Order: sequence, then C-alpha cells, then structure tokens
Amino acid sequence: MFHRSSSGPGHRRHAQANPLRRATDRTRSRWIAAFVLSCVLAVVCGVEVGLTAVDNGLRAAAEQARHRHLVKATTIGEPAPHSSTRAGAVTTTAPARWEFPAGTRHTSALPVLAGTPVGRTVTLWVDDNGAVASAPRTGAAAATDAVAAGAGSAALIALAGTGVVLLRLRRLEARNLAEWEHGWERVEPGWSGRLRHGREAGDD
Repeated sequence: MFHRSSSGPGHRRHAQANPLRRATDRTRSRWIAAFVLSCVLAVVCGVEVGLTAVDNGLRAAAEQARHRHLVKATTIGEPAPHSSTRAGAVTTTAPARWEFPAGTRHTSALPVLAGTPVGRTVTLWVDDNGAVASAPRTGAAAATDAVAAGAGSAALIALAGTGVVLLRLRRLEARNLAEWEHGWERVEPGWSGRLRHGREAGDD
C-alpha cells in the first residue's frame, strides 16, 4: 500500500504559510543572519589586513636593515654622574667616538653601564651617515604589529555589525511588544470573560 509523501509542494506551502510565524519573526531571523555574516566578514577582513600588514612590515624591516649598521665605539671620557636603573643594571652616559663610514669620525654621549672606564668598547647602531640610530625592526616585531592590526580591524567590524544588529533587534522587539499588546487588548475581554463595554451583569 502506497502512502503519499508529506514532502511535496503542498507540504512546503503549508510550512511556509505557518500562521504562528509572524513577520517580525522573519525579520529577526534575517537580522541574526546579518550578524553572522558580519562576523564572517570581520574575520575575512581581519585576516586580509593582517597579511597585508605583515607583508608591508617585513618589507619595511628589510629596507631599514639595509640602512642600519652595527659599529663599535670607544669611550673617551668618564661616565656622567647621573644614572638610572634599567633591567637591574645601573646605566648612564659617557662620551664615545666611532668611525663610519670609513674615514668619518663621530663623537657623542652613548648609554653605558655605570663605572665603565675610559677606552672601553661599546656597540651602537648608526645610519648610512654614521649618526646614532635605533636598531632595525625585526620580523617578529612586524608580525606582532600585523596581528594587532588584523585583530583590531576584525574587532571594529564585528563591533559595528553587532551594534547595528542589536539596535535593529531592539526596535523590532519594541514593535513586537506593541503589536502583542494591541492584539491582547482585542482578545482579552472575551478570553477572560470580562464584561464588554455597554453590557450589564443581567444582560443575556
């Protein structure tokens, strides 16, 4: 004996015409789907920003490394009396001299450990002209900055999407409650048995 399948077009039309599913429910589902989509978009954009940032950072670090040079200087004077503590060591400055490029001499106060004697060799980073410069950025630093940039971008997009969706859902909920109260005002008198306006207790 054959049975008609319940998954035909008639059943689908019946499911789509579910009287318990209100328009606000469908709108809520669409906004929830929009929230999920915004989260996916945030992740995709965050990854793209991070990859771009790490590529640019590594290029910049490589370019900077080509113009940074580690040279040796020699102290030519006593350390200054003023000092500070860094990483458990007392540091100060002392005048030192170095040569870079070849034949070009430079003199400047360099950070040294307190008590460093005259004639001690210290190392420092200089640029192409021999002036004191910071150490070149490392690939690890570029990667860290890229991760921060990607995470920040993803967080901003996710927060923006969440804010919009929450605002829309809040307004939708307020409209839903207003419609519910309006409907309740119409059915409550009959449902509760309360006398309708204009009728008395003895009326049949």
